[in-house]
This record gives sequence, C-alpha cells and structure tokens, in this order.
Amino acid sequence: MSEEPYFPGRYHQGKIMIACVYDEKLHESVNCSGENFWDIYIREINDLLGVRANGLSLHELEDRESLKDIQTLIIGSISGASLTDKMRDALDVWVKAGGTLIGFAVEGLDHVFGLESVGTIRQEPDDYTISTYFELRPHRIMHEVHPALSLEQRLFTLSDVRLTKPEGSVELARLYDPSGSDLGCPAITWNRYGKGVAGYFSFDVAKTVWLLHQGRPVRASYDGKSYPKTSQLQVIGDNSRKVLYADEIVFILQNMMAQHPQPFIYQIPPMGAKIPDALLYWGGDEYHGPVERSLTASDWMKKKGLPYHINMCDDHPITEEQLRHIKQNGHEISLYYQLHEEDHFAMKEEHYIELNDLFYKKFGVRPVCTVNKWLGWTGWSEPARWMLHAGAKADNSFYGNSVPHDHPLSNGPSFAFGFGTSYPFYFYDDYEHANQRIDFIEEPIVCYEVGHRGSITGRDKETCAKEEVHAPVDMAVKYHLVMNMFYHPIYISHFPRCREAIEEILRYIEYIGARVLHIGNDQVCEWWEARSRSTVNDLIVQENSIRFTCHCVYPSGMIVKIPVNGASKFQVLRNDNAVSYKEKNEFGRRWIYVVVPSGEQSIEMTGFVPGS
Repeated sequence: MSEEPYFPGRYHQGKIMIACVYDEKLHESVNCSGENFWDIYIREINDLLGVRANGLSLHELEDRESLKDIQTLIIGSISGASLTDKMRDALDVWVKAGGTLIGFAVEGLDHVFGLESVGTIRQEPDDYTISTYFELRPHRIMHEVHPALSLEQRLFTLSDVRLTKPEGSVELARLYDPSGSDLGCPAITWNRYGKGVAGYFSFDVAKTVWLLHQGRPVRASYDGKSYPKTSQLQVIGDNSRKVLYADEIVFILQNMMAQHPQPFIYQIPPMGAKIPDALLYWGGDEYHGPVERSLTASDWMKKKGLPYHINMCDDHPITEEQLRHIKQNGHEISLYYQLHEEDHFAMKEEHYIELNDLFYKKFGVRPVCTVNKWLGWTGWSEPARWMLHAGAKADNSFYGNSVPHDHPLSNGPSFAFGFGTSYPFYFYDDYEHANQRIDFIEEPIVCYEVGHRGSITGRDKETCAKEEVHAPVDMAVKYHLVMNMFYHPIYISHFPRCREAIEEILRYIEYIGARVLHIGNDQVCEWWEARSRSTVNDLIVQENSIRFTCHCVYPSGMIVKIPVNGASKFQVLRNDNAVSYKEKNEFGRRWIYVVVPSGEQSIEMTGFVPGS
C-alpha cells in the first residue's frame, strides 16, 4: 500500500504549476458513508500526464493567498459539491486575474465556466453503467485527439452528468444519450473569464477514467463454470475496442493545461540523446516448457535486436545454465501464476504467496511483472493487493479483447484497448481500504499475437496476416503510446507466420521513419515506477523565459516536453549549458522536447511568449 500522501505538499518555489483540490476530511467522510472518493484518481491522471500536483484543502480555498501562485487548478466533482460561497468568490477573483480553472461537473461556478444549468442525468443502475456519450467538436484543444478512422465511435461517461447551456463559453464536445439522440447540451466547454480561462467537463472525469482503467468487480465467470477473466472487468460494453477512451480524455486535459508553459514528463524514456516516438514492450508465456521453445524464441528475438519477457511456472524444467543463456540474451524471466483450480478456479492470497515463494526458491529472484493463468481475475483490486504482498510489482493480465473463454476466437489475434488505454497504471483500492493507491502496476495487453493465425487453432502456420501490424504501430507512433506486444514463445519458435509478423513490425517502423524504443515488461515497470517518483518543480515564469528544476530517478534519464508560443527559435540551457532539443507540432500546438539526465538538473528556456 502506498504510504505517500495523496498529493505532495508545497515543494515548489515560485509559480505552482498544477494544483488539485484535495480535502482529507471530505475523503474520510465519503469513505465512511460507504462510497468511493472518486476525486482521488486525479492523482493518477496527473501521473499519467507527467505532472505533479499540489493538494489544496477546502479550507485553503477560502484564502485568496493560497491561490495566488497557482497556474492551473483542478476541482473534482465531489470536492466541487462542497464549495462555500467564500470559496467560489476566491476562485472567481483568481480566474479573472489569469488563472486556469478545470472543473469536473462542479456546481455553483457556472458564471465562471460560462454555463447555465438546465438539469442532471443520473447514472443508473450502478457506477459501471454508461450514462451518456459525447462527440468532440473542431477546436484547437481537441486537435488530433480523436482519430479520423474512429469518428463514428463516440466517447462516453461513467458518472452523473450535468446538463448545461453555453452562456458565452465555447462548446468543445456535445452530449448524446445512450440511444444516440442529441441532448443539445455540451459535454466539455472552454470559457474566457477576465484574464483567465475555465475548462468544464459536465461529467466526473476522475470516476470515468478510473473505471475505464480498473473496470467493475468480477464476482463470477461468464457462465458459472468457466474461468473468471480480466476481460469481464471491462465497462466498454459493445463499443469499439480500437479507441483510447481514457487516454483521449487525458489528452484533452493535457491540451487545457498547455495554455501555459507547463512542463510535462514524457511517457517514454530517452534512447540515449534521442526522443522516441513510441515504446513497445515484448513478452509472452511459456508455462511448463519444454525448454526448447523458450531458448529458440529467446535466441531469435535477440537476433532481431529485440527484448523479451518470458513468464514461467515454478515447476518449469529450465536448468540454471539455460536460464543463464536467456539472461545473457538480455531477456527477462518471470512468474506465470498456475493458480489452484478448485471452486471454479477461485483466487486466494495464499495461492499467490505460495507460488511466488516457489518461484523464488527455484530462480533465486522475486518476479517483477507476472501474469495470471488464462488471464484470470476475481474481485476488483484484491488480486493487485495479493500479488503485491506476495512480492511482485506489476501484472500483465488485463486482456484488451472481450470474448468468453469458450468462444472459438478467445485465444485469437487481438488488437484492442479494452481498458481505454495502452499505458501502465497503478491500482487504487475501494472505500473500505480508504481508496489508497496500491503500489502495484497494471501493464494492459493491447497487441496479442497480432499478424498471424496460429494462436486460433494452434495449427495454422500458413495464413499470412502481417499487414495487421501496421495499425497498432501507427497508433503507437501517433499518440506516443507505451504498448504491449504479447507473443508466446511457442509461436515465435514454431510458427513462421508469427516470426514474419514481428519482422513486419520492425520493417514498418523503419519504413515510416519512426523512432521506437523496445524493452521488456520488467523494465516498463521499473521505468513507470521511477517516472512517478521523478519531479519537475521550482517553476519561474518570466516575460520570455521559464526556469524549472527536474529531479529524475531513472538511470537513463527522462524527457520533458513544454508547450511553446512565439519565437521561431529557442534556447535551452541545462545547468546553464546550452543543449539541443527537438521541436514537434502536435495536438494543435508546438512542443519542445528536452532530454534530462538522471539526478537534479536546472532547465531554462528562452525565446517564447507565455500564455496561449
């Protein structure tokens, strides 16, 4: 369980980049009433964006001095319902003076957001029900967020929704009911208010993103007989699984924050001094052997210059010499949880501890990123807690597709974002456990045996489908994804069409001129954990320059990206020495990307105009 505070204290000197309303007493009160405090997931959203937010209590909002150094403030739906008139007055003055306010279904500040309230749609019958859909409108903030090939698929909300009419604000997205009827109300708006701006989401963003990531509890299998699977967690229903539902909402938040020269920690670590466009991480399961599958697959992946992560059972027949050979190839070995099968394969914490201990006894190390037998899951956050207590750090069982275990395509090739994201994320516990962040990472499976057909029947070695790998690569490069490539050793070692698919991924990356970082599952966990502990702070904004301090705990360094306006050329100093940078035009604006080495570094940029 995380022992860190929900939001860090005020470690900034000078301008505070991002702050969120977080009130510990309100959190406790909501949990005591038997409800989840959804606002806490704003921390995870910020973590995904690579920003570190300060927490402001409700009491602090009444003091205008608490707001004066804040650049952008986020207010969640639960906190927003607890605002007093004095708090609203302070926020009004702060936005007018130049602040950026972002609200998630916040009540009582409609004049600041440029809205008129006209009603509410309740989420029924439960927290996991889609309440409304929404469609993005043309605007700089929405630029390149939703891919043209998925225009017919709308995004959706998983919360109550406030129905409003624009009163001076700009509509960024339109609401529709589940039948597809236009509700005539905005889902997202943007409003100029004095010298500041106010972005409004008519739904609870924190709750929606949290439930897209973590889904609904699994209490039984599909049919009461087969194995309960992670795909049953999904809340997407019959909607397309080719859409980054959670990530697109997060991208919109990024673009709202980018009205200022806000530094973000990039989702991908550097390749030396170079900026990768995407990160692909490679792994697969071997279960019980035979060993030749893993050895052949490992040797072939090394020949192609690729990393590889192999999950094995504790009783795998691999010898120490064979294990050393795989590690010398630069590849990772981890645990496949061969869970007990009584009582319809029910999971228990003692099973995880027992199997983890057996793995440690055989291999001499604790596994980092593991996978559950047949991608099984029971409950909600419980297995994450159990695997953490057993000694692991990450899971790779959240399967992007959603088909029953007895379906003929249940083990077929799949490219799917069943949890609305390709990025790793931390688990958060339920209200009975105070909604604590669990220091355990999920690495969702996105590409599963894509590009060949061997996994459907175990016999098809002839069908060529390698062109199917192009779309995943294109999306990874376009949106700078951290994306899982799941290929079993048996298909790599015994199926030529599988090897052709992997070769086509590499060929296509070279063909489109992309720069892609390839690593293994364990290294993804290590990077994501280090990224969450790295900071960018001490922001000082001047007329045409900014200065800030980076503290990077990842040995290979990290990348910071900053939205910019103004001059055609910039100067970047690191510890007062000029360094190179990369400029990109994406998401409707210009960005500067800078590689930052491990340790503490001072960064200064000159030559741009602050503000939008």
